[in-house]
Amino acid sequence: MVGKLPYAWAGLLLAAAAGCGEHAVSEPADQHIRPARIFVVQNDTDVRRYQFVGRVEAAQSIDVSFEVAGPLAELPVLEGQTIKRGEVVAALESTDFKLAVREAEVQLQLARQDLDRKRRVLRQKGIARSVVDDALTMYELQKVRLDKAKQSLRETRILAPFDAYVARRFVDNFVNVGVGEKIARLNDLHSLLVVANVPENLLATASQEQVVSNFAVFDFIPDQRFPLTYRENRGEADAVAQTYEVSMQMQRPEQWTILPGMTARVELNLRNEGEVTGTVVPASALVGTSENGFFVWRYDPETHLTTRTPVTVGAPKARGVEVLSGLADGDMIVATGASQLQPGMRVSVLGKPTTRL
Repeated sequence: MVGKLPYAWAGLLLAAAAGCGEHAVSEPADQHIRPARIFVVQNDTDVRRYQFVGRVEAAQSIDVSFEVAGPLAELPVLEGQTIKRGEVVAALESTDFKLAVREAEVQLQLARQDLDRKRRVLRQKGIARSVVDDALTMYELQKVRLDKAKQSLRETRILAPFDAYVARRFVDNFVNVGVGEKIARLNDLHSLLVVANVPENLLATASQEQVVSNFAVFDFIPDQRFPLTYRENRGEADAVAQTYEVSMQMQRPEQWTILPGMTARVELNLRNEGEVTGTVVPASALVGTSENGFFVWRYDPETHLTTRTPVTVGAPKARGVEVLSGLADGDMIVATGASQLQPGMRVSVLGKPTTRL
Protein backbone atom coordinates (compact mmCIF):
# COMPACT_ATOMS: atom_id res chain seq x y z
CA MET A 1 0.00 0.00 0.00
CA VAL A 2 2.82 2.33 0.81
CA GLY A 3 4.37 1.76 -2.63
CA LYS A 4 1.16 2.79 -4.42
CA LEU A 5 0.83 6.26 -2.81
CA PRO A 6 3.20 8.02 -5.21
CA TYR A 7 1.09 6.80 -8.13
CA ALA A 8 -2.11 8.20 -6.50
CA TRP A 9 -0.51 11.58 -5.98
CA ALA A 10 0.73 11.49 -9.56
CA GLY A 11 -2.85 10.91 -10.78
CA LEU A 12 -4.15 13.84 -8.76
CA LEU A 13 -1.43 16.11 -10.09
CA LEU A 14 -2.20 15.11 -13.70
CA ALA A 15 -5.93 15.78 -13.17
CA ALA A 16 -5.20 19.19 -11.71
CA ALA A 17 -2.87 19.99 -14.60
CA ALA A 18 -5.55 18.96 -17.07
CA GLY A 19 -8.11 21.21 -15.34
CA CYS A 20 -5.72 24.13 -15.48
CA GLY A 21 -5.15 23.52 -19.18
CA GLU A 22 -8.88 23.69 -19.95
CA HIS A 23 -9.30 26.93 -17.97
CA ALA A 24 -6.46 28.60 -19.92
CA VAL A 25 -8.37 28.21 -23.21
CA SER A 26 -10.89 31.06 -22.41
CA GLU A 27 -9.23 34.44 -22.93
CA PRO A 28 -9.91 37.30 -20.51
CA ALA A 29 -11.77 40.38 -21.80
CA ASP A 30 -9.57 43.11 -23.26
CA GLN A 31 -9.20 45.65 -20.49
CA HIS A 32 -7.86 48.26 -22.95
CA ILE A 33 -11.26 48.82 -24.63
CA ARG A 34 -13.83 50.99 -22.88
CA PRO A 35 -17.39 51.80 -24.04
CA ALA A 36 -18.06 55.55 -24.25
CA ARG A 37 -20.36 58.12 -25.81
CA ILE A 38 -18.80 60.59 -28.22
CA PHE A 39 -19.57 64.32 -28.36
CA VAL A 40 -18.83 66.42 -31.46
CA VAL A 41 -17.47 69.86 -30.58
CA GLN A 42 -19.20 72.91 -32.06
CA ASN A 43 -17.76 76.40 -31.73
CA ASP A 44 -21.14 78.07 -31.87
CA THR A 45 -22.21 77.11 -28.42
CA ASP A 46 -24.27 79.80 -26.80
CA VAL A 47 -27.21 79.00 -28.97
CA ARG A 48 -30.82 78.10 -28.61
CA ARG A 49 -31.81 75.00 -30.54
CA TYR A 50 -35.27 74.53 -32.03
CA GLN A 51 -36.89 71.77 -34.02
CA PHE A 52 -40.02 72.06 -36.10
CA VAL A 53 -41.97 69.76 -38.36
CA GLY A 54 -41.87 71.05 -41.92
CA ARG A 55 -43.42 70.07 -45.21
CA VAL A 56 -41.89 70.35 -48.64
CA GLU A 57 -43.55 72.55 -51.24
CA ALA A 58 -42.58 73.54 -54.76
CA ALA A 59 -41.10 77.02 -55.09
CA GLN A 60 -43.48 77.56 -58.02
CA SER A 61 -46.59 75.55 -58.83
CA ILE A 62 -49.12 76.29 -61.58
CA ASP A 63 -52.29 74.65 -62.88
CA VAL A 64 -52.20 74.96 -66.68
CA SER A 65 -55.38 75.35 -68.75
CA PHE A 66 -56.51 76.30 -72.25
CA GLU A 67 -57.71 79.76 -73.29
CA VAL A 68 -59.89 78.14 -75.95
CA ALA A 69 -62.31 75.20 -75.82
CA GLY A 70 -62.27 71.98 -77.77
CA PRO A 71 -61.55 68.23 -77.69
CA LEU A 72 -58.18 67.08 -76.39
CA ALA A 73 -56.00 65.49 -79.06
CA GLU A 74 -52.72 65.11 -77.14
CA LEU A 75 -51.95 64.59 -73.46
CA PRO A 76 -48.46 63.05 -73.52
CA VAL A 77 -47.40 63.84 -69.95
CA LEU A 78 -47.69 61.41 -67.07
CA GLU A 79 -47.93 62.10 -63.36
CA GLY A 80 -44.48 61.96 -61.78
CA GLN A 81 -42.78 62.77 -65.08
CA THR A 82 -40.15 65.48 -65.48
CA ILE A 83 -40.40 67.54 -68.69
CA LYS A 84 -38.23 70.23 -70.22
CA ARG A 85 -39.22 73.82 -70.84
CA GLY A 86 -41.09 74.12 -74.16
CA GLU A 87 -42.30 70.51 -74.29
CA VAL A 88 -45.96 69.89 -75.08
CA VAL A 89 -48.13 69.35 -72.03
CA ALA A 90 -51.44 69.06 -73.91
CA ALA A 91 -52.94 69.97 -77.28
CA LEU A 92 -56.46 70.39 -78.67
CA GLU A 93 -57.76 69.20 -82.02
CA SER A 94 -56.62 72.11 -84.21
CA THR A 95 -58.44 71.57 -87.53
CA ASP A 96 -61.18 74.12 -86.89
CA PHE A 97 -58.64 76.67 -85.67
CA LYS A 98 -56.46 76.22 -88.75
CA LEU A 99 -59.53 76.72 -90.97
CA ALA A 100 -60.36 79.86 -89.02
CA VAL A 101 -56.86 81.19 -89.72
CA ARG A 102 -57.24 80.42 -93.43
CA GLU A 103 -60.63 82.10 -93.55
CA ALA A 104 -59.24 85.19 -91.86
CA GLU A 105 -56.38 85.31 -94.37
CA VAL A 106 -58.85 85.20 -97.26
CA GLN A 107 -61.01 87.89 -95.72
CA LEU A 108 -57.93 90.06 -95.25
CA GLN A 109 -56.96 89.56 -98.89
CA LEU A 110 -60.46 90.58 -100.05
CA ALA A 111 -60.35 93.66 -97.82
CA ARG A 112 -56.96 94.58 -99.24
CA GLN A 113 -58.20 94.21 -102.82
CA ASP A 114 -61.31 96.26 -102.06
CA LEU A 115 -59.19 99.00 -100.47
CA ASP A 116 -56.82 99.14 -103.44
CA ARG A 117 -59.69 99.34 -105.91
CA LYS A 118 -61.44 102.16 -104.07
CA ARG A 119 -58.19 104.12 -103.76
CA ARG A 120 -57.81 103.98 -107.56
CA VAL A 121 -61.36 105.23 -108.03
CA LEU A 122 -60.73 107.97 -105.49
CA ARG A 123 -57.72 109.18 -107.46
CA GLN A 124 -60.07 109.47 -110.44
CA LYS A 125 -62.51 111.33 -108.18
CA GLY A 126 -65.18 108.73 -108.81
CA ILE A 127 -66.07 108.15 -105.10
CA ALA A 128 -66.06 110.08 -101.87
CA ARG A 129 -63.12 109.99 -99.47
CA SER A 130 -65.34 108.50 -96.76
CA VAL A 131 -65.85 105.33 -98.82
CA VAL A 132 -62.09 104.76 -98.91
CA ASP A 133 -61.86 105.41 -95.20
CA ASP A 134 -64.53 102.74 -94.59
CA ALA A 135 -62.56 100.28 -96.75
CA LEU A 136 -59.39 101.04 -94.83
CA THR A 137 -61.20 100.43 -91.55
CA MET A 138 -62.49 97.09 -92.82
CA TYR A 139 -58.95 96.12 -93.89
CA GLU A 140 -57.57 96.93 -90.42
CA LEU A 141 -60.43 94.98 -88.83
CA GLN A 142 -59.59 91.91 -90.90
CA LYS A 143 -55.95 92.16 -89.82
CA VAL A 144 -57.11 92.07 -86.19
CA ARG A 145 -59.34 89.06 -86.91
CA LEU A 146 -56.41 87.23 -88.50
CA ASP A 147 -54.20 87.97 -85.49
CA LYS A 148 -56.91 86.63 -83.17
CA ALA A 149 -57.31 83.48 -85.26
CA LYS A 150 -53.57 82.85 -85.16
CA GLN A 151 -53.53 83.48 -81.43
CA SER A 152 -56.36 80.98 -80.90
CA LEU A 153 -54.44 78.44 -82.97
CA ARG A 154 -51.34 78.92 -80.80
CA GLU A 155 -53.49 78.47 -77.71
CA THR A 156 -54.49 74.97 -78.78
CA ARG A 157 -51.12 73.82 -77.44
CA ILE A 158 -49.89 74.14 -73.85
CA LEU A 159 -46.10 74.22 -73.56
CA ALA A 160 -44.17 73.82 -70.32
CA PRO A 161 -43.13 77.32 -69.15
CA PHE A 162 -40.14 75.88 -67.25
CA ASP A 163 -38.43 72.58 -66.54
CA ALA A 164 -41.31 71.01 -64.65
CA TYR A 165 -42.38 68.04 -62.60
CA VAL A 166 -45.89 66.85 -63.48
CA ALA A 167 -47.57 66.62 -60.11
CA ARG A 168 -51.09 65.82 -61.33
CA ARG A 169 -53.29 65.37 -64.39
CA PHE A 170 -56.87 66.58 -63.98
CA VAL A 171 -58.38 65.21 -67.23
CA ASP A 172 -58.03 62.28 -69.59
CA ASN A 173 -57.17 62.47 -73.26
CA PHE A 174 -59.82 62.88 -76.00
CA VAL A 175 -62.34 64.65 -73.78
CA ASN A 176 -63.87 68.05 -74.45
CA VAL A 177 -62.40 70.73 -72.22
CA GLY A 178 -63.64 74.23 -71.59
CA VAL A 179 -61.86 77.54 -71.26
CA GLY A 180 -59.92 77.72 -67.99
CA GLU A 181 -60.49 74.06 -67.10
CA LYS A 182 -57.44 72.67 -65.28
CA ILE A 183 -55.44 70.22 -67.33
CA ALA A 184 -52.31 69.49 -65.26
CA ARG A 185 -50.35 70.79 -62.30
CA LEU A 186 -46.70 71.63 -62.94
CA ASN A 187 -44.14 72.14 -60.20
CA ASP A 188 -40.85 73.93 -60.61
CA LEU A 189 -38.40 71.82 -58.59
CA HIS A 190 -35.21 73.75 -59.28
CA SER A 191 -35.58 74.97 -55.71
CA LEU A 192 -37.92 73.76 -53.00
CA LEU A 193 -39.63 75.35 -50.04
CA VAL A 194 -39.78 73.88 -46.57
CA VAL A 195 -42.70 75.36 -44.66
CA ALA A 196 -42.86 75.16 -40.85
CA ASN A 197 -45.13 76.64 -38.18
CA VAL A 198 -43.09 78.89 -35.87
CA PRO A 199 -44.35 80.24 -32.53
CA GLU A 200 -45.19 83.91 -32.45
CA ASN A 201 -42.71 84.73 -29.66
CA LEU A 202 -39.82 83.30 -31.66
CA LEU A 203 -40.82 85.12 -34.84
CA ALA A 204 -41.11 88.37 -32.93
CA THR A 205 -37.76 88.20 -31.12
CA ALA A 206 -35.39 86.39 -33.51
CA SER A 207 -33.35 88.15 -36.21
CA GLN A 208 -31.37 86.91 -39.20
CA GLU A 209 -28.11 87.96 -37.49
CA GLN A 210 -28.78 85.40 -34.74
CA VAL A 211 -29.09 82.44 -37.09
CA VAL A 212 -26.14 80.09 -36.58
CA SER A 213 -27.47 77.31 -38.79
CA ASN A 214 -30.76 76.25 -40.32
CA PHE A 215 -31.13 72.79 -41.83
CA ALA A 216 -33.74 70.36 -43.09
CA VAL A 217 -33.36 66.68 -42.17
CA PHE A 218 -35.30 63.82 -43.75
CA ASP A 219 -35.86 60.51 -41.97
CA PHE A 220 -34.91 58.55 -45.09
CA ILE A 221 -31.61 60.52 -45.35
CA PRO A 222 -30.69 60.76 -41.64
CA ASP A 223 -27.00 61.44 -42.18
CA GLN A 224 -27.42 64.57 -44.33
CA ARG A 225 -28.53 68.09 -43.52
CA PHE A 226 -29.76 70.42 -46.24
CA PRO A 227 -29.19 74.17 -45.68
CA LEU A 228 -32.27 76.38 -45.57
CA THR A 229 -32.58 80.09 -46.33
CA TYR A 230 -35.42 82.23 -44.99
CA ARG A 231 -37.76 83.41 -47.74
CA GLU A 232 -40.97 84.78 -46.21
CA ASN A 233 -43.57 84.27 -43.53
CA ARG A 234 -47.32 84.55 -43.55
CA GLY A 235 -48.58 87.86 -42.19
CA GLU A 236 -51.34 86.37 -40.04
CA ALA A 237 -51.05 83.83 -37.25
CA ASP A 238 -53.03 80.63 -37.01
CA ALA A 239 -56.11 81.48 -34.93
CA VAL A 240 -55.80 78.38 -32.73
CA ALA A 241 -52.09 77.59 -32.42
CA GLN A 242 -50.84 81.20 -32.65
CA THR A 243 -48.06 80.12 -35.00
CA TYR A 244 -46.88 81.63 -38.26
CA GLU A 245 -46.08 79.74 -41.44
CA VAL A 246 -42.45 80.41 -42.34
CA SER A 247 -41.16 79.44 -45.80
CA MET A 248 -37.48 78.52 -46.20
CA GLN A 249 -35.78 77.85 -49.50
CA MET A 250 -33.78 74.67 -50.15
CA GLN A 251 -31.79 73.76 -53.22
CA ARG A 252 -32.97 70.51 -54.77
CA PRO A 253 -30.32 67.77 -54.31
CA GLU A 254 -29.47 65.95 -57.52
CA GLN A 255 -28.84 62.57 -55.90
CA TRP A 256 -32.12 62.46 -53.93
CA THR A 257 -35.74 62.69 -55.04
CA ILE A 258 -37.30 65.28 -52.75
CA LEU A 259 -40.91 65.98 -53.75
CA PRO A 260 -43.66 68.34 -52.56
CA GLY A 261 -45.68 66.87 -49.72
CA MET A 262 -42.75 65.15 -48.03
CA THR A 263 -42.10 65.76 -44.34
CA ALA A 264 -38.86 67.23 -43.03
CA ARG A 265 -37.46 68.10 -39.63
CA VAL A 266 -36.28 71.71 -39.43
CA GLU A 267 -33.32 72.28 -37.10
CA LEU A 268 -32.80 75.94 -36.24
CA ASN A 269 -29.92 77.20 -34.09
CA LEU A 270 -30.03 80.80 -32.88
CA ARG A 271 -27.20 82.61 -31.13
CA ASN A 272 -28.14 84.27 -27.86
CA GLU A 273 -27.50 87.99 -28.12
CA GLY A 274 -25.05 89.40 -25.58
CA GLU A 275 -23.54 86.01 -24.76
CA VAL A 276 -19.89 85.02 -25.15
CA THR A 277 -19.47 82.62 -28.03
CA GLY A 278 -17.17 79.73 -27.18
CA THR A 279 -17.24 75.96 -27.01
CA VAL A 280 -19.48 74.21 -24.51
CA VAL A 281 -18.87 70.54 -23.68
CA PRO A 282 -20.60 68.19 -21.24
CA ALA A 283 -19.22 68.43 -17.72
CA SER A 284 -18.71 64.66 -17.74
CA ALA A 285 -16.15 65.06 -20.55
CA LEU A 286 -13.74 67.03 -18.31
CA VAL A 287 -11.14 65.26 -16.18
CA GLY A 288 -9.26 67.15 -13.48
CA THR A 289 -5.49 67.11 -13.10
CA SER A 290 -3.31 67.31 -9.99
CA GLU A 291 -2.32 70.87 -11.05
CA ASN A 292 -5.96 72.04 -10.82
CA GLY A 293 -6.27 71.93 -14.59
CA PHE A 294 -8.51 69.95 -16.92
CA PHE A 295 -8.18 67.77 -19.95
CA VAL A 296 -10.46 65.81 -22.28
CA TRP A 297 -9.97 62.64 -24.27
CA ARG A 298 -9.98 63.40 -28.01
CA TYR A 299 -11.28 60.46 -30.05
CA ASP A 300 -9.88 59.35 -33.42
CA PRO A 301 -12.66 57.59 -35.40
CA GLU A 302 -10.14 55.80 -37.67
CA THR A 303 -7.98 54.19 -34.98
CA HIS A 304 -10.56 54.30 -32.15
CA LEU A 305 -7.76 55.57 -29.90
CA THR A 306 -8.06 58.49 -27.51
CA THR A 307 -5.55 61.25 -26.88
CA ARG A 308 -5.28 63.27 -23.71
CA THR A 309 -5.85 66.93 -24.62
CA PRO A 310 -5.39 69.77 -22.08
CA VAL A 311 -8.09 72.46 -22.19
CA THR A 312 -8.68 75.85 -20.60
CA VAL A 313 -12.05 75.98 -18.87
CA GLY A 314 -14.27 79.03 -18.51
CA ALA A 315 -17.50 79.63 -16.67
CA PRO A 316 -20.03 76.81 -16.29
CA LYS A 317 -23.19 77.14 -18.35
CA ALA A 318 -26.66 75.77 -17.85
CA ARG A 319 -26.01 73.15 -20.52
CA GLY A 320 -22.36 72.35 -19.80
CA VAL A 321 -18.94 73.90 -19.26
CA GLU A 322 -17.36 76.50 -21.52
CA VAL A 323 -13.96 75.59 -22.98
CA LEU A 324 -11.89 78.61 -23.96
CA SER A 325 -9.00 76.85 -25.72
CA GLY A 326 -7.70 73.43 -26.64
CA LEU A 327 -10.52 72.24 -28.88
CA ALA A 328 -11.46 72.94 -32.49
CA ASP A 329 -14.76 72.82 -34.28
CA GLY A 330 -15.55 69.22 -35.26
CA ASP A 331 -13.30 67.56 -32.67
CA MET A 332 -14.71 64.34 -31.20
CA ILE A 333 -14.30 63.88 -27.47
CA VAL A 334 -15.39 61.26 -24.97
CA ALA A 335 -18.54 62.54 -23.25
CA THR A 336 -19.15 59.75 -20.74
CA GLY A 337 -16.66 57.40 -19.14
CA ALA A 338 -13.77 59.84 -19.55
CA SER A 339 -12.58 59.34 -15.97
CA GLN A 340 -12.14 55.59 -16.63
CA LEU A 341 -9.79 56.00 -19.57
CA GLN A 342 -6.02 55.57 -19.55
CA PRO A 343 -3.42 56.44 -22.21
CA GLY A 344 -3.42 53.91 -25.05
CA MET A 345 -6.95 52.67 -24.44
CA ARG A 346 -9.34 52.12 -27.31
CA VAL A 347 -12.96 53.24 -27.25
CA SER A 348 -16.04 51.33 -28.30
CA VAL A 349 -18.58 53.97 -29.34
CA LEU A 350 -22.06 53.73 -27.86
CA GLY A 351 -24.69 54.92 -30.34
CA LYS A 352 -23.82 57.69 -32.81
CA PRO A 353 -21.63 60.75 -32.11
CA THR A 354 -23.86 63.66 -31.12
CA THR A 355 -23.77 67.44 -30.86
CA ARG A 356 -26.47 67.53 -28.22
CA LEU A 357 -25.54 68.43 -24.68
